[in-house]
Amino acid sequence: MGGGVGYRKDAFYRMGQFSHDHRRMVIALSLVVFFGLGSLIATGSEFTDAFDGDEMESYQAHHMITEAFASNESEGESGLSGGRGFRIIFAHDEWNATHPQFAEAVNLTLSGFSDAPTIDHILTPWNADSNLSSRHYSDDGSHMRIDIEFSANTDAKEAYRNIKDDIKCGDLLCWRTGDVAIDTTFDDRMVEDLIKAEMLAAPLTIILLIIVFSSIVAALLPVAISIPTVISGVGIIFWLSHQMDVNNYAMNIVSLIGIGVSIDYSLFIVNRFREELLNGHDKREALAITSATAGKAVFFSGVTVVIGLTGMLFFEGTGLPSMGIGGALAVALAVFFSTTFLMAILSILGENVNRLKVPFGMTQKTGSDGLWFKLADFVMRRPVLTLVPILILLIGAGAPFLNVQLGLGGIDLLAPDEEVRVGSEIQEEEWSDFGEAEIFIAIDLQGADRYSNETIDILHNFSASITERHDVSSVASIYYPTSDMNATTLKTIYSLPQDQHPVAIQELANATSTENVIIIRIVYLPEPGSPEAHTLVKDVRLMEDDIPFHGKVGGWAAISVDIIDEVYEKTPIAVTYILFCTGILVFIQVRSVLIPLKAMVMNILSLTASFGMLVYVFQEGHGFEDWMNFTPLSVDPTTPVIMFCIVFGLSMDYEVLMLSRIHEAYLETGDNTEAVRRGLQQTGRLITGAAAVMVVVFASFAIATVQIIKAIGLGLALAIAIDATLVRAIVVPATMRLMGDLNWWSPKWLAKWFPPHQPNIDESE
Repeated sequence: MGGGVGYRKDAFYRMGQFSHDHRRMVIALSLVVFFGLGSLIATGSEFTDAFDGDEMESYQAHHMITEAFASNESEGESGLSGGRGFRIIFAHDEWNATHPQFAEAVNLTLSGFSDAPTIDHILTPWNADSNLSSRHYSDDGSHMRIDIEFSANTDAKEAYRNIKDDIKCGDLLCWRTGDVAIDTTFDDRMVEDLIKAEMLAAPLTIILLIIVFSSIVAALLPVAISIPTVISGVGIIFWLSHQMDVNNYAMNIVSLIGIGVSIDYSLFIVNRFREELLNGHDKREALAITSATAGKAVFFSGVTVVIGLTGMLFFEGTGLPSMGIGGALAVALAVFFSTTFLMAILSILGENVNRLKVPFGMTQKTGSDGLWFKLADFVMRRPVLTLVPILILLIGAGAPFLNVQLGLGGIDLLAPDEEVRVGSEIQEEEWSDFGEAEIFIAIDLQGADRYSNETIDILHNFSASITERHDVSSVASIYYPTSDMNATTLKTIYSLPQDQHPVAIQELANATSTENVIIIRIVYLPEPGSPEAHTLVKDVRLMEDDIPFHGKVGGWAAISVDIIDEVYEKTPIAVTYILFCTGILVFIQVRSVLIPLKAMVMNILSLTASFGMLVYVFQEGHGFEDWMNFTPLSVDPTTPVIMFCIVFGLSMDYEVLMLSRIHEAYLETGDNTEAVRRGLQQTGRLITGAAAVMVVVFASFAIATVQIIKAIGLGLALAIAIDATLVRAIVVPATMRLMGDLNWWSPKWLAKWFPPHQPNIDESE
């Protein structure tokens, strides 16, 4: 009944014994952690779409304007502060928007929610300033838009949710859109996508686990562990959102990773426990050995995944740090509950873990006639024949990424049939002044008189030079109110007292200037996330450097440029950190220098095809947009970073599991080929099952309505599928076969500090 003698000095072995002997205390502690962290969900969330990248020029421009126009908040003159609101677009199949019955129907709709205490005012054609009333009607008079603004101290999103169902349009067609409606839709779709993904993944995951374990009891254990992991993780994210800026995607990342890794880790542990019971150990010894083997592998795997996720911390100002923290916490919780709560449950179940067997599951034994033995044997005998075609396939699949266009998406990230997006597109079609892409320059006059002749000359000429660009539609500032007003005319106007300036110029001055800060608005022609828009931003910044005033370029295209620059700048640092830390971790486990290096290359191969898919599917379309219901866009610059940080850690997860078995076999046999064959044979079924679960969890997010979540889910699913099949089952064993005993080489100076492991199991007992 021996087999665990060599483990007894191992801390994980003793931890397994502790979980058995003090199972009630372990379960109680786990439940306290679960309920304590889960209860934080009650605090609510304060997710944000914007992040303070202090070093980013676009954010500095925004802060400059916000501070300069703070005094105008009550009037909302700058358009950059004050209460937030939304807009309703109305239309009718027969009536023109000026038809009396059209107006009656609009008023009837407004009466259903106009008395809500959170609404500050509703702006209609009949209560607007006479100069602005025409803006409510579309160019051809067929549509009308109404603006609703909430009080400045109101939670606008919650206020919108409370009244949106009261908007009954009767005989009219209507679309709710605008600022708050769009933001709220994004938030709500995130939650709905999460629920839909979990509802889809849960039954499929249970079915897969039943097939893997051939036992309903064993299959339900990993699912049970995922529940406290995800709920606790979401609770922490909710709490963190009150302490720091947390991306609204963070909750989906916590769920996506938390479900996947908790099920994976639980699967490894349950499988090893059943294996040790099958080997004849009593449940205490089986649990201790499980902890010393699978438990230790889970711990190190968790650390590698955390290392990958913390790589996101380098990308400040992008929202990635909060996602990295959330994902890392989810993994830490998965490790905690798998190595404590699950262990204690297994100590109670014992042999009952195999109860409720099903006839269609996989066999628990690994024999010489199984698929994985045959595959291992084939790879060992023909390593070059199997390796070269797979490498060509993976590199070819990643080739489309060479054509990647990075850029931030906007409302186009929502599904094409989403109401707020349809409303926005209708405005773009029906109102010539809507949908114009815009960047702005915030200029600090540094004490200069904004109406001096010198200032007028400099900034008028600067504005005029921008209008000469082929990609610019118009420029607006107090120094360029209209294209036909030259500097001489402006000097004459601004030499007069301000109350004698033309009304239009007074309004423009109030909205775009203070004594110290001037805003120059630039309307441009390219799409905001396009390379052409990015080129415009960079060129304008270079042009601004030639004037004697301190300016900052902001706007959506400028934010896109800054985030792309941040990604390009910080990626080498983050990748170096991830590779260095994971390399050391794998070396400590297997005491080999070459295996960690090979593992890194293999993991990068897993990512090549998924990166190529991002471009092929989500940037270029190729027909996928029709049945997946999205619009092809530039790839969000943070998406490849998210995928690299997650996939690299998870790929190393499977690498660690497989290498631990190969290393174990090598220590027993001293034969590299036999060790690789045995390691693949013993872990093939388990890795395939674990990866299948992970693929189901990730792929379920491909049904999301928000394109970036759809892309991340599908990309992760593809990367894990490739890693667990082509890479882990063929490329890794083939390269290890070709390298032979060099796999286990380590320089002598390192061997002195980190001597090779000795066999863990005393076979003499």
